[in-house]
Amino acid sequence: MNASAAAPEQWCVRTTDTNVVVLTIPGHLSRTRSFDVDVQLRVRLPVASRRPELGLSLEIDGSLQWSRTIAGSMPGEVDTLEYHCRLRLEPGRDSRLRARATARQCALVSLSLSAVEERG
Repeated sequence: MNASAAAPEQWCVRTTDTNVVVLTIPGHLSRTRSFDVDVQLRVRLPVASRRPELGLSLEIDGSLQWSRTIAGSMPGEVDTLEYHCRLRLEPGRDSRLRARATARQCALVSLSLSAVEERG
């Protein structure tokens, strides 16, 4: 079976008990690949919280790609913060993605990071 007929690669990591996740995508020996990267933070906001904040950042290969902190807006509910980007990997190159969450006056529900290969 040739590489173009193979199913797209999918890499994913998810946690419910820590504020950092790391995902390493191994390099391919002979082809360039593009990935759709998604990172999502979900937190539960207490009804009586005072100024809850949720923050999320994404590093790719040690460099900050994106970072944002927002005020929680749904007391008593689950709130989310998400980021999406594309990642291009040249042949033979691994890539290390690291997502970090912060939650002030709210509780972590989940932190997930995924990369799905784009085929076109």
